[in-house]
Amino acid sequence: MLESGLCSYVLISYGHSALSSDSMQRMLLDLSGDDAVFGHFGATGGYALAARRAMHEFGTGPETWKKIAVGQRRWANLNPAAMMHSKPMTEADYDNAKLIVEPLRLPDNCLITDGGRAIIVTSLERARDLKQPPAVIMGMGQHNPSTVIAQSDWMAGPTGARQAGEAAFAMADITLDDVDACQIYDCFTYTVEITLQDYGFFKPGGGRDWLQGGTIEPGGRMPVNTSGGQLSEAYFMGMTPIAEGAMQIMGRCGERQLGPATRTKSPEIILCSDNGGILQSHSCTLLRRL
Repeated sequence: MLESGLCSYVLISYGHSALSSDSMQRMLLDLSGDDAVFGHFGATGGYALAARRAMHEFGTGPETWKKIAVGQRRWANLNPAAMMHSKPMTEADYDNAKLIVEPLRLPDNCLITDGGRAIIVTSLERARDLKQPPAVIMGMGQHNPSTVIAQSDWMAGPTGARQAGEAAFAMADITLDDVDACQIYDCFTYTVEITLQDYGFFKPGGGRDWLQGGTIEPGGRMPVNTSGGQLSEAYFMGMTPIAEGAMQIMGRCGERQLGPATRTKSPEIILCSDNGGILQSHSCTLLRRL
């Protein structure tokens, strides 16, 4: 629409009252779909099924996922707007958290939130003259396996992230080595692991070693979900990662801003992902500083 001249600016917004209403509960407990036939109900059951299969296929498990949950919580502790801002979490806290659907514990699950996000997309020519410095879209990709998770052969990867990532990186003409930070759709900790794995940050089963030493945390070599993500900031579907990526590029993130304050590299390029269904669709967007 922008390239055709049909419009000059596009507003993309999302809002939900999931926490104060029963809409999310009704969705999660819906027994009318195909999932019920296979004995699991709602998104948590489907992702637990995928996570359990991954445990069998390449040896992942809670020792990997706790690094993701705790690492993102440390970012949320730097974000006054995060639901979990004042609630630190240790690995022991994770270990002692209740199971929701085995093998996923409470901290493996995203939050239920009231609120919203909005972004504005325009041409680069118009963006140069705006008050805020823009985040430039340099590459995009999408892939949709779109198979019911219980009948799929990709629940332990490769998911749509592989082909979506390949398309985005080809469009941008860069490699993983050029990426300074990631904003990954994180409905569950396993989603973060399998997405990073399918993008090529590590080989199947290599997540636990890759995450050692605080890789994704403040001060880490590859910051991930710097707002706290959907696990520890707020759940705004795909708007959570893309909005945080844009704000980090713009330098609008305060105490959690990438750079000297968080002992990380000031970002030039940030990878943002989105995921739909139960690993049934995927998009990858690469943002850069102007």
